[in-house]
Amino acid sequence: MGRKVICTNSGRRYRRLLIVMLCITMCAAAFYYVRYIDKKIPDSIMLIENRSERFEFNVPVEGEISGAVDVISISNQTSSKDKNIHFNMNKTIIMQANNTGSYNASLKLFGLFHYKNIQIDIVKEQKVMPSGRAVGLYINSDGIMVLGTSEVEGQDGFKHEPAANILKSGDYIYKINNEQVDNIDDVVKVLQKSGAGKVTIHLRRGSSKIKVKVETVLSNDGEYKIGAWLREDTEGIGTLTYITKDNKYAALGHGITDIDTGLLIDIRAGGVYPAAVQQVIRGESGAPGEIIGLVKLGDSNKLGTISDNTNYGISGIVSSEEYSYKEDKAMLVAMKQEVECGSATVRCQLADSVEDYKIEIEKINLNADDNKGMVIKVTDERLLDKAGGIVQGMSGSPVIQNGKIVGAVTHVFVNDSTRGYGIFIEDMLS
Repeated sequence: MGRKVICTNSGRRYRRLLIVMLCITMCAAAFYYVRYIDKKIPDSIMLIENRSERFEFNVPVEGEISGAVDVISISNQTSSKDKNIHFNMNKTIIMQANNTGSYNASLKLFGLFHYKNIQIDIVKEQKVMPSGRAVGLYINSDGIMVLGTSEVEGQDGFKHEPAANILKSGDYIYKINNEQVDNIDDVVKVLQKSGAGKVTIHLRRGSSKIKVKVETVLSNDGEYKIGAWLREDTEGIGTLTYITKDNKYAALGHGITDIDTGLLIDIRAGGVYPAAVQQVIRGESGAPGEIIGLVKLGDSNKLGTISDNTNYGISGIVSSEEYSYKEDKAMLVAMKQEVECGSATVRCQLADSVEDYKIEIEKINLNADDNKGMVIKVTDERLLDKAGGIVQGMSGSPVIQNGKIVGAVTHVFVNDSTRGYGIFIEDMLS
């Protein structure tokens, strides 16, 4: 007599659960594997004209470079047709280009599924002069920056907040009632001239220019106000990273942001000035250290201009002969793929002179979309004794490895002052 197999509802639910768990596990494994591959392959590759570059991606990806067969040669090229180069990224790649230009490479996972596109740029070999000198920075924002709104105590005895929900942090005011305002004093004068009633404020919010109306309040000190905190300039100390042959410089490795809003400041004008380091406050866990210096302002002391402020640092032109480019002090620029985990040095000024200190490059993220492409650790006892590691004011200090400039210091870890982030020099130059 045969036996019946009875499938209970609980058994079916258990099998379904196992299938679901298996699918989730497989999806998670695929996700992390793709992330692993993504860390191995940069979103862009920069090659030096007529210089061979070796790549060890070791991932199951096949690539195709469009229209580059006459310019780029690849050691493990599998085929070339219609002027497109096909290659395998699971093997060692030696790539060389004989002319400058930009090309697109399409990548397929396992040679089947489109994975992503990367850009290949070929540039001429470049030298820059690493600096490491501490400098003072003074900038005027492009417009008057709104930090926030506040209450105004009026002569009527009540508290008013006229700009609330009208002005926003990060707005830039450039006109009031069609009158140009270049500084906070101008704003005050126009408000007093306008008196009671609404004023029309012309401002820049992001990439848009808009007009808003704000009611003035006669405050208990006899002045008309709109209840807004404003800022017109910023100053501080940072480090020059490099100077090019045409005396263009870059510094900081990160942008100058407003201390209150954290937003990148739009620059109207600015200058770089000499800074004498007076004191270094050591960094400790939870309390980053700081370089304190005396900055010599004034047109007669100005070393150069500040023309750009981006997430990758500030830049401008050096006008001082003392700080200008010297060929005998210049170094070759290293591309991202040349940077290695291991020993390196950082060049910075913590006293009267600039010195090189030993560090370790611990991690490299080729696809960092900000200014944190490297994790570095200070190993030099002299720097640890003086500063406890990385301190505020060292941002922009050039990182040198194998006789080339590879990047710059950008941030310190708040809970470990011996460690911090660095930006690739390639990103600062692009």
